[in-house]
Amino acid sequence: MKRVCVITGARSEYGLLRWVIDGIEKDEDLQLQLVVTGGHLSPEQGLTYQSIEEDGYHIDEKVEMLLSSETSVGISKSMGLCSIGMTDAFNRLNPDMIVVLGDRYELLPIVGTALVMRIPVAHISGGDITEGAIDNEVRNAVTMMSTLHFPGTEESAARIRTMRQSTDNIYVTGETNLDNFRNLTLLSQKELALSLGLDERKKWILLTYHPVTKESFDDNMLTLQNILKVIDGLDEDFEVLIGKANTDLYGNEINQHLSKYASVHPHCHLFASLGQLRYTSILQYLYCMIGNSSSGIYETGYWKLPTINIGNRQKGRFTTSNIINVGTSYSEIKSAFTYMSTDSYRKKIAMIENPYGDGKASERIVKYIKRFFYEV
Repeated sequence: MKRVCVITGARSEYGLLRWVIDGIEKDEDLQLQLVVTGGHLSPEQGLTYQSIEEDGYHIDEKVEMLLSSETSVGISKSMGLCSIGMTDAFNRLNPDMIVVLGDRYELLPIVGTALVMRIPVAHISGGDITEGAIDNEVRNAVTMMSTLHFPGTEESAARIRTMRQSTDNIYVTGETNLDNFRNLTLLSQKELALSLGLDERKKWILLTYHPVTKESFDDNMLTLQNILKVIDGLDEDFEVLIGKANTDLYGNEINQHLSKYASVHPHCHLFASLGQLRYTSILQYLYCMIGNSSSGIYETGYWKLPTINIGNRQKGRFTTSNIINVGTSYSEIKSAFTYMSTDSYRKKIAMIENPYGDGKASERIVKYIKRFFYEV
């Protein structure tokens, strides 16, 4: 059996890797190894490694890497700790391949270590563009160090071919986000209301704002304040679910601000993590999503969910017609919120065709990993 080591460092990332993990575990010719690191081991992020264990997966290694500081210096030192921890983990596990997804900064030490130790890397969701964050450079660097490539769209695959000057081992699989809709038994609105302490008679909004790492702290906080100013203007018919920011630069400061805000606004509910099942289930019941999360790009078209994508963090990604791309000013965000209720917008989103796949991406990824070992 070939040892395939899946590595995850954040709650959102695990949600995208869940069915790849499941498929590897169930394959009789592959042996799953699972390494968790980063935000999964952080109390501030909800100790989400526990959710992985609750899903029934054995964690082979926990690699501590996060320092309490989320400054650029602190994050750089965390990357060094990650490299040391991954070296020890790979030495013990001796994987035949590692599997990573996306563009988070910890992928640089993870994949760099694998490259030096001559472990093939399978990379999911390469070839995208996000101009507003260092994720763009991280993603492209991981692409150049990887052996197998699983982009979500043909456009992303074309960029990988151009970067690598090769067509080898590049497979368009669709995005794994949509696999959850096929594989999970979703909760009802009543079940969600009870679980989250919400009033199901009200309109639910999901707000997720992550740091835009190519912009200053002051610019990030001004954008957040403008979003919250729009939230302030909502009437009592709305309840707002707020997801905490990730562990990138400025993430801790953003979460502190959100915590203070939610503590004095009873209609707002702050969560370190909703958990995969609740997050996936709630999308179909939302009035809208607002913020700058990649989930707002990939998953909302499936439900034709009104979405306001703010600022440059996701700039460059393909967006479906339900997504309203706006700048960071209060007036732009407010105007977008008003536009969502118009007949012209509602008619437009009714015609959406989802470009990100059919919910079978994970099956394809496992198939191509297996083919790499047994048919090459």
